[in-house]
Amino acid sequence: MKNLFICIILFAGTCIASESEHDHQPHDHLHGNVYGLEIHDAHMDTLPLAAANIYWRDTTLGTTTDTKGHFHIARPDDKGRFLVFNYVGYENDTLFVKPHDDHLVVYLKTLRSTKEVHVSAEKPHTMHHMDVAVNTESITSNGLTQLACCSLAESFENTNSVDVEQSDAVSGARRIKMLGLAGFYTQMMIEKKPVMRGLVNPYSLEYVPGFWMESVNISKGTASVATGYESITGQINVELKKSENSKPIAVNGYTNSMGKTDVAVLGAYQFNPKLSTMLLTFGTTLQKRWDMNDDTFIDMPLLRQFNLMNRWKYSGDKIRGQIGVKLIHDDRQGGQMDFDFDQSQRSTGLYGSESKIRRYEVYAKSGMILDDQGSSLGLIISAFRHSMDSFWGLKTYSGDESSMHANLTFNKNLSVHTLSAGLSYLYDDRKEHYLTKEYDTSERVPGVFGEVTVKPNDHFTAMAGLRYDRHSRFGDFITPRAHLNYRPDDKTSIRLSAGTGYRNPHVFMDNPAILASSKELVFQEDIDAERAWNTGLQFTRDFVMGNDRPATLVFDVYRTEFQNQVVVDMEQSTRHVFLYNLDGQSYSNAVQAELSSTLFPGFDITAAGRYNDVKTTYSGELKSIPLNSTYKGLLVLSYSTPNNSWQVDLTTQFNGQTRLPNTRMNPIEYQLDEYSPRYMLMFAQLKRKFAKWEIYAGIENLTDYRQKNPILAWDDPFSPYFDSSNVWGPTFGRRFYIGFRVN
Repeated sequence: MKNLFICIILFAGTCIASESEHDHQPHDHLHGNVYGLEIHDAHMDTLPLAAANIYWRDTTLGTTTDTKGHFHIARPDDKGRFLVFNYVGYENDTLFVKPHDDHLVVYLKTLRSTKEVHVSAEKPHTMHHMDVAVNTESITSNGLTQLACCSLAESFENTNSVDVEQSDAVSGARRIKMLGLAGFYTQMMIEKKPVMRGLVNPYSLEYVPGFWMESVNISKGTASVATGYESITGQINVELKKSENSKPIAVNGYTNSMGKTDVAVLGAYQFNPKLSTMLLTFGTTLQKRWDMNDDTFIDMPLLRQFNLMNRWKYSGDKIRGQIGVKLIHDDRQGGQMDFDFDQSQRSTGLYGSESKIRRYEVYAKSGMILDDQGSSLGLIISAFRHSMDSFWGLKTYSGDESSMHANLTFNKNLSVHTLSAGLSYLYDDRKEHYLTKEYDTSERVPGVFGEVTVKPNDHFTAMAGLRYDRHSRFGDFITPRAHLNYRPDDKTSIRLSAGTGYRNPHVFMDNPAILASSKELVFQEDIDAERAWNTGLQFTRDFVMGNDRPATLVFDVYRTEFQNQVVVDMEQSTRHVFLYNLDGQSYSNAVQAELSSTLFPGFDITAAGRYNDVKTTYSGELKSIPLNSTYKGLLVLSYSTPNNSWQVDLTTQFNGQTRLPNTRMNPIEYQLDEYSPRYMLMFAQLKRKFAKWEIYAGIENLTDYRQKNPILAWDDPFSPYFDSSNVWGPTFGRRFYIGFRVN
C-alpha cells in the first residue's frame, strides 16, 4: 500500500513539473476554464459551465466552452486585449489578458434578478461524479423519497455502497457499514461539520430526519485531509435543505402499521437578498408494544424524540456566514412486554432497558472570497454537549460528553493547480460511568494540513495531501493521502486512491454487545488508537444501450488493512468480553459492481452486487468477523408516468450468509448455528404527485422475513448466556405506511 501511495505522489509530481515547463513556452492560443460559483451555507462549490460564450472585445474572434467548462481561443495579436465571458444566469465578466498569459481560470457569479425563472427537471436517484478526484456518489432529493426515509438510517436501502444494520434487538439502534467494516470507521458529517461522533454514534443516523435532507454524498476510501484524520473506509456528508431556496412552509407526515408516527415541519423566511433564516422541526413517537415472535420482548422499542434546528444565513458579495443551533431530546424503552417503566430498574423482576438522551449543538460558518481568481478563506466552528442515562437489565451506563471542533481553510487557485492549507483543533471531554467504574477521557488535538490538486488537462486530475495532528493521548498522527482520476474520454473515469486514517476508539458506544449482553467487560491491556491503510480502484463508464438509452457501469475494488485495531473478542469465554490491541492481521477486501440505466422513458433500473472478505486475528487465529454478510445483491426499479404524476419504486435486497459468534461453550439450548441463512428483503412504494403536495404509501419488508429468536436466552434474561446483540437480519416483519408531503 505504501508503494502505491509513493507511485501516486511521483506521478502527480511529474505532471506538476511538466506543467511548470509548459508555462514558459510561447503560445498563439489562450486556453482555460470557466466555472460558476455555487454558494452553500458558507462553503463554496464550483460548477463547470458548458457552452459559455467567450470572445475578444472589438473583434469577431470567439469560442464556447466544452462540457467541462474548458476553452481554447486564438489570440488576435501579441498585444494585451480584453476577453469577454458570457453565460445565461451569471454576471458577465471582462478580463484584460496580458501577452504572456496562456491559461485562465474564470469564476462567474450568479446573476441576481428581480424576475422569476422556473426550470423543471427530474433529478436522477443517484449520481456518480466523474470529474472529481475523490470517488463520490450522491443520493439526490429524488432518491431520498423512493423509500419512506424517515431518517438518515433509512436512506441507504437502495444503495450498494452502504449497509444499515441493527446493533441489538432491545434498543433497536441502527448503524451503517461501508466496505465491510463498521460505520464508525466512516466519517459522518453534516455540511462538512464532524458532529456525528463520540457518544452519539449508536443513534446518530436517527437524529437526521429524512425530510430535512437535500442530498447525501458518499465518498468511498480515504477522503481529503482537510476534513480530518478519521476517514478510514469513507466519508458521508449530509446536505440539509437551504433557507434561500426553500418554500416558506413545508410539511411531512408519516405513520405505519406498528403505530409509529413522524411529523416534520420546515419554515423558511428571506428578509432580504442577503439575509435568510430557517426553522426545522421533527417529532416521532411509538408507544404500542409488539411481540410478533412470542419471546416476551418488545420487537420495536418505544420511543419519543423531538428534534429542532434553527439557522441564519448571510450572503454578501464577498463574505458569507451562517450560525445555527440544534437540540435533540430522545427517550427510548425496550425489554420485556410487561416491564413497568414507572417502577425502579430492579423492582419488577423483569428485564427492561431505557435510554434518555439530551443533546445540544451550536455552530458557526463563515467564508470570504479574497480575489477575482476564486481564492477564499473559510472557518467552521462547531460544539456540542451530549448526555445519556441508561440501564440494560441490571447494567447501568451513563455518559456526558462536551466537544468543540474548529477548522480554518485557505484555498488558492494557481493556473492548473489549486492549493489548500489550514489549521484545525479538536477538544473532547468525556465522562462515562459503567456499573461501578468511571471511564473519563480528555483529548486535545491540534492539527495542520496541506493539499494540492493538479489538473493539467481535461484527462487527468491528481490530489495529494498531508496532515499532522498531535493527539494528547496517543501522540503524533501523520496522515498522507492521494487520489488520481484519469479520464481517457468524456464517458470514462479511472480512479486510484491511497492513504491512512486514525481513530480514537469509544469502547461502549462502538460495541453495544457490552451493554446488550450479560457478559462482563475485561480490558486485557491499555487500548491504543486505531490506524489503517486504505487503497482503492474505481472504474466508471457512461454508455448508450439500445434506443439511445443512457447507462452507467461502476466497478470498485478496495482494501483496508489495519496496523492497529481494538479487537472485541466475545468468543473466548461465555461470561466475558475481552478487549485488546490487534496482534496479527486484520483486513477488509471489498469488490462492488453496479449497472444503472433508463430502459425506456420514465423507467430506471439499477442492478448491483458486492463481495466482502473481512477477517481479524482473534487470540492468534485469523477468522472472519461475525455478523458480517459475505455478499449482497441489489435491484432497484423505478417508474414515473409521462406526466410525472405517479411514481412506483421497488427495491429488492439479496443478503448472503454471515458467520455467527461461536457459542459452543453455551448449553445446547443457547447455542447458535455456525452461519446465518441467506435471505431477501423487498420494499415497495407508490407516490402520487400534485402541484404543491404529494401522498405516498408503501410496504417495508414485503415478504415478512424475520430473524427467529434474535435474543439469545430470552427465557432467562439474567443468566450469563443472555445476549441481544447477535442480530443478522430484520427483527420485525412487514410494515405498511402512508404519508404526505406539502411543499
